[in-house]
Amino acid sequence: MYSAALQEYVARHGPDEVTEALDRVVEEVGDPDAEHAFVGRSARRVLEMTEW
Repeated sequence: MYSAALQEYVARHGPDEVTEALDRVVEEVGDPDAEHAFVGRSARRVLEMTEW
């Protein structure tokens, strides 16, 4: 369910909006090392799901 919701969110929002939303989440969570790993994994997954 989470995956489907995330896919829908990404499909309905521009890349900058998605990045800003993820940045806000990471800012609330904290740990800068976790931030880099999370953002990298998230970006990779979003790009894999995106048709070019």
